[in-house]
Amino acid sequence: MVARMLSALVVLHSVFESGSCCGKKQEAKMGPSYHVHPNDTLPSDLQITAFLVKGEGKRYFYTPPTDSVPLSLTLTTCTSPVSWSFAPNNSTDPTFATNATSTRHFSPSKHTFTLHLLAQKHDTFVHVYVSTEVGGPQALQKAKSVKIRLLKRQKGKRLTVKWNPSLVDPQGTDYCLITSIHFPHTTLCAAQLATPSNTTVTCTGSKTHHTITGLTHDQKYYFSIWAINRQSNLTYSYGTTSTIFDGRFRHTSLKDGKPAFANLKQLDGKAVFRYKVSENNSKALDLFVIPCGGVIDVEVVLKDVTIIQPKRVESFERLTIEHPVAAGRYYVKVFASNREELKKSSGVEIYATTKYPAIPLPSMPKLLKVQEYGSLTTCDSVTVGWAVAPNLKTVQYCLSAKKGKIRESEEYRMPNQCGLENRLKKSTDFVVKYCTDVKPNNESILLQKIGQLKPNRLYIIQVTVKKPKGKTLSYDLLQIRTRPSCKRKNLD
Repeated sequence: MVARMLSALVVLHSVFESGSCCGKKQEAKMGPSYHVHPNDTLPSDLQITAFLVKGEGKRYFYTPPTDSVPLSLTLTTCTSPVSWSFAPNNSTDPTFATNATSTRHFSPSKHTFTLHLLAQKHDTFVHVYVSTEVGGPQALQKAKSVKIRLLKRQKGKRLTVKWNPSLVDPQGTDYCLITSIHFPHTTLCAAQLATPSNTTVTCTGSKTHHTITGLTHDQKYYFSIWAINRQSNLTYSYGTTSTIFDGRFRHTSLKDGKPAFANLKQLDGKAVFRYKVSENNSKALDLFVIPCGGVIDVEVVLKDVTIIQPKRVESFERLTIEHPVAAGRYYVKVFASNREELKKSSGVEIYATTKYPAIPLPSMPKLLKVQEYGSLTTCDSVTVGWAVAPNLKTVQYCLSAKKGKIRESEEYRMPNQCGLENRLKKSTDFVVKYCTDVKPNNESILLQKIGQLKPNRLYIIQVTVKKPKGKTLSYDLLQIRTRPSCKRKNLD
């Protein structure tokens, strides 16, 4: 019996580090430590582990700290159903049966409680936790609202599992992720003893995410998170979900003149759009790329041949293919420039058309910089200029000034073009705002004086252009400072 107990204990301690799932070679890693409780006395608010031999009962005793403390007992079994009772001495013992984890509540008593345990089918480990918290362990109650998020990675058939930190003692909580291809495991210790080809267990420490590789297309996977409090040893279910893994790389179809959006964060920083040219087309193909936050790289491919080399897009870019192949399928590949830019990005928006200018976007100049004419800056005004947007119809320009400083991390001073119009409508922190309609003319630069400013103040200047019944796009942001004094020099 001792040999069998030690063998099972060693297996229970072994946790498989899931570099892949399931059935791949794993690297052994120690999980939560379960040491068999050395005596028959149960502590308060501290999980203990017992080993039960089938058919042989075992008893433990618990003395409440006071006769007014509400009690609950959480019992977790590993490989066998367990029947048990927990009651004060000289009272009737109601018997319960547990196949996985259960929590029962008991009335306060000044008498010592006796816990009877009996494994019904197999030898098994059990975890016992007596709680003196009102309503039972708070960690178990808070865990009921936890949501698990699954993020498909585009490379290597990977999937990232994410969850929120525990609301109870987050600094003292570790986590283990169970991945199974047959069924969700009801306890962590049962998963640790399962066949490695069917189940992997990865303990992530305090990290609340883990990426699994080598997944199989169209295979259903079950994911269970277990939390372990390092102080109390309490091990409890922290959430379960499942998914049928889709290992195919999906593209987003582009319809002529219609916007298409891809969330780069959800796509691991890479998105692919596809546009099919009509068979009787004889016009150029225009692609309008609008990053939503971070800087991106864009490449256009036709039949595995690169038509437009990878190009960095910071704010807005128009790409033109002068003589597209009739009925050709063009793929627009978009990549977040790096992980830092991906953090800033909410995605990318793309328009494709062979019918330009019949799209809602205003035509933008190649140079989006707004220039300050420093010699004209005063204590209460600034004069700025920008390149005219080459549109065939009247467009509306708006200039706004608000107090503030462009963060140093905003290297390119590029505004997020996506949803720009709605943000501008909701914004109330403008010091001043001008809007004017401009008809097509021969001017290449527009000038505007912005007044009603205050001396020696930093302002952020933004110029936007809107097509009638269309979208609003922005030029680069401009940082200016008004002059500190309004005194004029005497001219002799």
